[in-house]
Amino acid sequence: MMENIRLNLVLIVLLGKTGVGKSASGNTILRKKEFKSLNGTNSVTRKSSEKHATVSGRNVSVIDTPGFFDTQMAPEQFMIEIARSVYLSCPGPHAFLIVFPVNNRFTDQEVEIPQIIEMLFGEEVLKYSIILFTHEDQLQKMSVEKLINDNENLKNIVDQCGGRYHVFNNRDENNIEQVNDLLQKIDTMIKQNGGGYYSNEMFEDALRFRQKMEIDKTRKETEENIRTKIQRENNSDYQTRKAAILCNYLRVKHSTIQFSFTCKHQFQ
Repeated sequence: MMENIRLNLVLIVLLGKTGVGKSASGNTILRKKEFKSLNGTNSVTRKSSEKHATVSGRNVSVIDTPGFFDTQMAPEQFMIEIARSVYLSCPGPHAFLIVFPVNNRFTDQEVEIPQIIEMLFGEEVLKYSIILFTHEDQLQKMSVEKLINDNENLKNIVDQCGGRYHVFNNRDENNIEQVNDLLQKIDTMIKQNGGGYYSNEMFEDALRFRQKMEIDKTRKETEENIRTKIQRENNSDYQTRKAAILCNYLRVKHSTIQFSFTCKHQFQ
């Protein structure tokens, strides 16, 4: 049985939609304003970036990333920055924090986020993931447990991450306990994962798998297009042949009528 794990170096990647509090959460973890953070839905983060600090005697690195569904960012550039986040955390992050604000309505986009993360990083990624709720101060008298249990979609998202979640009040900058509790949950998750981390090799395997899926999809679409084209051409040939047969039939029928009419007059 493994002993309790308390790593001297903790590597964390922040993921989530634009405006959910990723950068502010990074600042809370590092205990200083390293990432630019503004209130609102406009994205501040355009590139994945890494910042370091000593937190409760431990070296902590946090990688902030651009937001999912950012309409001002090309998908290709977003993919580049997501890849950069893994390589910035070389040899690989110990934890992905998937950030959701407690005061947001859960739409289809929120439901899709774990699937998108799995698509980007591979099936193993959710074993290294914790849901991080922000804006704890807006829960008022409701507990985060009740928030989760009252929303089936939200509960499913938490369950996909092994039931792991944490909640931050990024306005309470002096609350070191919320950061220490998060680091303890990361330690527990690392122990559950056998002391390992999400590696660059896992990301590269996911990239190869995704490329294979895209190639297979392109091949199937090409085959379907060729099949449709052949079918269309065959239908066209069939219609052409059908029209030719009909014309020949009408021509023969017309000749027969003419012949019958001629014979009738000749033998009267």
